[in-house]
Amino acid sequence: MHRAALTGRPTVRIRGQAHVFRLSAVFSPITLVVFLFVPLLLLYVVSSERVLEVDFQSRKTLSWTGFAYFGLALLLFAAGAKIGDDSTRARAVDRNTNEELTPERRRSLAVLVEVALVLSILAYVLWFTLGFIRAGGVTEFFEIWRRNPFLLKTEILATVPGVTTLVQLSVAAIPLAIAFGFYRRGSVIRILVPLALAFTVARAFLFSERLALTEVIIPIAFLLLAPRKVTVPRVVVFALVALAATATFFAATELRRSYAYTHDFSAEHATTRFVGYYLTSVNNGMAAIDDFPASTPFYSSGEFLWRLPGLRDFRIEHFPGIETISLRYVDAFGVDPEPFWERTFAQDGLDYEFNVFTGPGFLAADFGWAGLIGVLLLGLISGRLYRRSEQTAFHRAFYAVWLVGLFEFMRILYFSNPRILPAYLVFAAAYVVLRRPAHARTAFPVTRRPVPSGSV
Repeated sequence: MHRAALTGRPTVRIRGQAHVFRLSAVFSPITLVVFLFVPLLLLYVVSSERVLEVDFQSRKTLSWTGFAYFGLALLLFAAGAKIGDDSTRARAVDRNTNEELTPERRRSLAVLVEVALVLSILAYVLWFTLGFIRAGGVTEFFEIWRRNPFLLKTEILATVPGVTTLVQLSVAAIPLAIAFGFYRRGSVIRILVPLALAFTVARAFLFSERLALTEVIIPIAFLLLAPRKVTVPRVVVFALVALAATATFFAATELRRSYAYTHDFSAEHATTRFVGYYLTSVNNGMAAIDDFPASTPFYSSGEFLWRLPGLRDFRIEHFPGIETISLRYVDAFGVDPEPFWERTFAQDGLDYEFNVFTGPGFLAADFGWAGLIGVLLLGLISGRLYRRSEQTAFHRAFYAVWLVGLFEFMRILYFSNPRILPAYLVFAAAYVVLRRPAHARTAFPVTRRPVPSGSV
């Protein structure tokens, strides 16, 4: 007899229950190694020399030495991520960092996020206003964008030290707003976040900088999707949709970036350009470890310091008691990286338009084979942050931004890029706010209706 007839209660069957898992696993470092890093490396290996020569004006640099370096790099990254994940999982969470937010801390953190968003938006307004002035008007600005997007990027919207640095504050502010639940009705952040996103979208298309939009889309996707539980088939569908959306967005931005000059609107050209950004990066990384290991020591790994406004050109000659005081990279190491690599690319049969080396490749250019130690450390940090993201709201927001670097790992070394420094500073300020000792009374009593608070 049917069980429902015996018990008088309906039977509920949960189909595929054994295959249900949290989407956060999709964003783990090891998952990215298996399903993103390794496939991209293999795609480069099987790609024909003609593709690189015809479409990217570069010779294929694949060698057993280069392949061994990249293979070891991915293996060590995965090993570091596993060690970091397991060690963090085994440790008890510090009670002080897992307590609920006090009203004082919550309000201080909200103010920090608001200030970061406002500064970012004002910097965007100033930057675009300067662009309109340089172009001679709004109409002329968009006409230049239509006819010559490269001119718009390099001259009309040329970066302004300090101003274009401040726009990056929203990279950290938006994930913090979402992770701590500040994005709610009645909050000014509810208005500031969409406004910052709108400026970011405009920047991605007008300034031909897709990474700017990636920096906000990936963190938002992680924070919204990671807690969900789904079945394996649904994950496959999500992955295909995400891939289609990424390819569509790339084609749309490429329409103004290169199609304006090539007039090639074919799907084949769009696909070649899309995949080519990774193929050429691996190709350049192979050349770095084969022919130019440790040629620019500490440059890429410390780039946000070497290119920091005020420090990158700091030089005092005939200082009393000392001949010269300089913080310039070229004075410290005797090589100027930009002209060095441009000259090297020309001599080595590579196209300098594609002048990135992948994360492992940049570390090879800095340290040679010792760069593998840096890859291992990045894996270790990634594994720890991933596990901590399940424990505190602060680490969820931080890992959401760190993910941008992981998704770009086979193209650039994002973690030490100057553009991430403002986000690091916002997170540092947020950490100070969250670790500040709580007081029994606050100078300004909070009378707002209680809202769910994240853990710190």
